[in-house]
Amino acid sequence: MHILVSWKPVVLVWGLLSGMIFVGFVASSVLQRTNPFAPGATIKQPVNAKGGTPQARQHPKQSHKVARTQN
Repeated sequence: MHILVSWKPVVLVWGLLSGMIFVGFVASSVLQRTNPFAPGATIKQPVNAKGGTPQARQHPKQSHKVARTQN
């Protein structure tokens, strides 16, 4: 016995689910600051969530000890 299936709703639901998965993937990539269409590429200047300044401009703390020289 064969069951007849109306394919239009099946295709519409499948397309809707596929679109939702794709949008979720792109949104996740944007939140992680990566380019989903170029594997391995990242956005060059990520923005810090606290101050809105690029992290590339932050410098690590350095000690200000002066090296002693012998006279």
